[in-house]
Amino acid sequence: MNPPRYDSLEQALAAVPRELQPSRDLWPGIAGSIGHDAQRVRRAPWSQWPMALAASLAVLGLVGALCWSVVHDRPGGERVASATPPGSGRGIAVSFQRPQDADYIAARTALERTFNERLTLLKPATRERIRADLETIRKANADISAALAQDPASPLLWQLLRSTWQQEIDLYTTVAQTTQTMLTRRT
Repeated sequence: MNPPRYDSLEQALAAVPRELQPSRDLWPGIAGSIGHDAQRVRRAPWSQWPMALAASLAVLGLVGALCWSVVHDRPGGERVASATPPGSGRGIAVSFQRPQDADYIAARTALERTFNERLTLLKPATRERIRADLETIRKANADISAALAQDPASPLLWQLLRSTWQQEIDLYTTVAQTTQTMLTRRT
């Protein structure tokens, strides 16, 4: 049997009965369920305390690990400066140079060489834009290094310095990866 068609929503709503009687009495099942749930709720705090304790200890451990990593992951940990009173005569030896690890220097040199070789494969406008971006990164690096000379204990400045180093490496890598397809098409 097809349902009747209505011209408007109001007509369809008017045809819906205002009350519906259930086919059987539902209250005994509802009352029994409420009583069962009430007993379970009364037992819940005592029966679930080991789980709550374990969750609390896990959160406490996570917070402790996070605090430890923040304290021990200071940029340039060996270069953390302490405030000295003016005129005390003690200077703070801080270097704002890139890492001097031999493996890092070798990898950076190879990446820079690849970058310079692959840069010539790009269109002149793109090449100039990349050189301008690289100059911007290097200037930001110099500005941050100058600011660090004034405030060597600033974690924000250290983070920014590391970020500019990473941006320079990312630019080299992007050019090398992007031009790789140009080289494979030529061979």
